[in-house]
Amino acid sequence: MKDKNKKQPEKKEETCGQLSEQQVRDLARYIIGELESATDISRGTERRKKNSPAARKRDDFLTGRFLPVSSDFLVKCPKKGTDMNVTTQEGFNYLYRSAVNYTGLLGLSLPFPKKRRSPYPRLDIIRLYEVMENLLPENINLELVDGRLTFCLYRFHKWPDYQLFWTPLDFTERLNQPLKRVVLEFIRRLARHHRMEDLTDTCYYEIADSYLERYGEESDEFTPKEKKRIGQLIESYRKGRIARLLKRMYGRAFCTDLEERLDTYKPEKKSEKELLELVREGMTLMGKDVPCIMDYQYDWINEEEPDFMPALLETQIALVYSLDDEITEDMENTFSMDMQESYNLTPITTLFLTPETDRPFEMDDFPERFADWHNRFVVHVTHNLKEKYDE
Repeated sequence: MKDKNKKQPEKKEETCGQLSEQQVRDLARYIIGELESATDISRGTERRKKNSPAARKRDDFLTGRFLPVSSDFLVKCPKKGTDMNVTTQEGFNYLYRSAVNYTGLLGLSLPFPKKRRSPYPRLDIIRLYEVMENLLPENINLELVDGRLTFCLYRFHKWPDYQLFWTPLDFTERLNQPLKRVVLEFIRRLARHHRMEDLTDTCYYEIADSYLERYGEESDEFTPKEKKRIGQLIESYRKGRIARLLKRMYGRAFCTDLEERLDTYKPEKKSEKELLELVREGMTLMGKDVPCIMDYQYDWINEEEPDFMPALLETQIALVYSLDDEITEDMENTFSMDMQESYNLTPITTLFLTPETDRPFEMDDFPERFADWHNRFVVHVTHNLKEKYDE
């Protein structure tokens, strides 16, 4: 008894990362069909026992019961540098209590037999996973949280497929100084609230920078004048005016009284009035008790060693200087090529179940409202606003 008591704290201290989708599939792929095969093998063994000659001694491996899956499921624990078994009886009990608690919140009865328990917890976990998957309307994964398997419910938000939500800054150079400060401060606060990075911190920019520098020098496609312009653009991104503007977006404020300036500014043109209306609407997408769009990121596939990394929300929702210069165009082309081999993450609402969960799964429409507003904002500043100021 003393030895058992000593081992208990060690299990609680083990902390591992998210269970990969491959590992989840290894746990769940046998749900359909293979449970029946386990029973068939057992029955076949019984028949062999009855038909075997009494005078002949059989090897144990011929008469034992074969499982369709191994009894343990080991995952790596980086902190300890060892493998740990997550399909223990303790792990199953945690999942079972979580399932009973959650179905009770929904007024449902968990159709899982209390007496029909396998001596192998992994099989019970698989059966419980199948019951929950068939019972609930949400998608369900098994994730590793604090060293133990946890049910994760999730649903996809309505989100445009493979659309980039890049917020440009170059249009502000066409605004008068008071309006420019208001709009830049708004974008600065929006980026800060939603943890939006600028694309110069991504691999897409590094590829574009290297490619254009080499291609611009060697290619005959560009005239000497165009090569000079592209060279100046590259330098501006590296340490010039563009670099300073992007850096400033994460620095000091452009103005400290944004709300007051929004109320007192008198637009001179219809395009300015429409821009201010979009800014005011965008102000409702940030602030206290407003979600951060990056918090909706969840990799529901999550392969441990993928051939191609998925496109994270951080690269799809970001700041960019312009939407139509050579740097941005090359980044878009690289993104499109990556998506032919991989996938992009879109906003997802999740709920991790515990025995103490006290609310049912629910999702808001914030990602949908964010996407709708952003589309209208970008169309206005890149087309409508430009046309008005060019007149």
